[in-house]
Amino acid sequence: MSRLQQRIVEDFVAWASGGAAGDGVRDRIAVLLRCRADAREGPDPTRWRSGDVHALFMDSVVPRQVDAWGLAERGLDTLRDYLRFLDDTGRLHPGSARPAALFKELDRLAVKYPAAMADADRWGLAKRVFTAMLRDGVDPDGDPAEVDAWAARFSARAPEERREVLGRMLDEQEGYATGTVLVNHGRVAMVTGGRKPLKHLIWPDLPCDCGCTPPARFAPVALPDDAALAKAVSTDGAALLHDLAALAGWVGPDGRAVDDRGELRKADRPALLTALGLPAGRTSAGGEQVMAALWRTGIEFDVVRLRRTRVVRGPGADLVDAVLAGTAPAREALELWSELAEVLIHPITPMHAEKGTAHLRSWLDPWTPLFLDALYAAGGPADLQALTDRLLDEQAGRLPNGDPELFAGVAGTAIRNILATLARHGAVTVTGGTEDPERAAVAAAYGTTLWAMWPQPGLTVDLTDLGRYQVRRRLLSEGAEAPLAASIDSAAAGP
Repeated sequence: MSRLQQRIVEDFVAWASGGAAGDGVRDRIAVLLRCRADAREGPDPTRWRSGDVHALFMDSVVPRQVDAWGLAERGLDTLRDYLRFLDDTGRLHPGSARPAALFKELDRLAVKYPAAMADADRWGLAKRVFTAMLRDGVDPDGDPAEVDAWAARFSARAPEERREVLGRMLDEQEGYATGTVLVNHGRVAMVTGGRKPLKHLIWPDLPCDCGCTPPARFAPVALPDDAALAKAVSTDGAALLHDLAALAGWVGPDGRAVDDRGELRKADRPALLTALGLPAGRTSAGGEQVMAALWRTGIEFDVVRLRRTRVVRGPGADLVDAVLAGTAPAREALELWSELAEVLIHPITPMHAEKGTAHLRSWLDPWTPLFLDALYAAGGPADLQALTDRLLDEQAGRLPNGDPELFAGVAGTAIRNILATLARHGAVTVTGGTEDPERAAVAAAYGTTLWAMWPQPGLTVDLTDLGRYQVRRRLLSEGAEAPLAASIDSAAAGP
């Protein structure tokens, strides 16, 4: 769940406490928003257009979501309260339908939605599998070893023994009679056709699970203490923070009008581009993209908020200002910087992203973390192109079937583009290369650097202390061994 969704859920629960929503409201609305985000590639939880309510329940919840947390009985009432909350607090997106129209959609679902939730013929594979798990006393969100053991027992069943769970899908889907079920954090796959039943081949964001790769182990690294790292955030890692502060400052105390899509009016865009130091006018194509990404980040981190037809300064702007001034607690400064780094590594899905691009974004998602892991393991500066080539060779199994050079080029470009944003954020340094003023001007017009757009020999890349802190933080969360050596200050002081 995104930061924006988490914040909205917490505010809604506080608003709804003691109301008609009753017990379990937090889980229900969280599941409904997550279900909608998964189906619609992460839409704004405050934007509800005509047809969205019907699509959520009948096209997403019914076929995919198990009937837990009172979804069948109270899901409609919970969403009705949620929409009232958005309207009452001024948070309903300007691109939304009128609340009365959304409530009518809920009214029309009053009979058919609960009936559809109980109709197994409407269920997809994941809902069938998770319902069977729950019936057998296994929590799909519980111990992964227990979940995998259940999946292995099911996969060992004879074809007709599967019918209780798979129903009509056993006859309609070729290979379901003998395929292997894999489960991964709310996702289910049936591996058929002789393919290897390995999770990392189904979900590219997962590490290899075939046993060929031992648990990741990294040499100890020395890092400054939190206070020194937080000071670096306010200086070396401050570019994105300065951009967010500039965005909040441009919005100002009175706010600014937005269009019916909740975005800046065209007439206001040149002024904001100028305030951000981005190219405007005929060369503003790249600047517009950078500004749009900053806009999404500002909303996600509550630096700015949409309020009906206006955008206003949000409370997150106060934290940004405190971090830049060096007055924020060290842990809060590092947490904000780290979460912003994650957004740069895994960019927020554009609100109006082209349909069919989700698979490409999913495939590209792991490449930069893999590169950063390799750089962390190198323990010092590395040749950018050589490290990229080595990574692509080692991870050749992740390249789709087709032209390997083409996909390797796409992955390399994605890595360089994100490294350029991480360099501005103070996570990496990239040095060397050749000068080309003409190409550099073109890159600047697109809001990036020369080497991000065109590969160059002789570039050296390294992690900063903040970058090492960020990578180590993620490695530890993934279960890797990434020990911390004596702090830099302690080592310098000597025995």
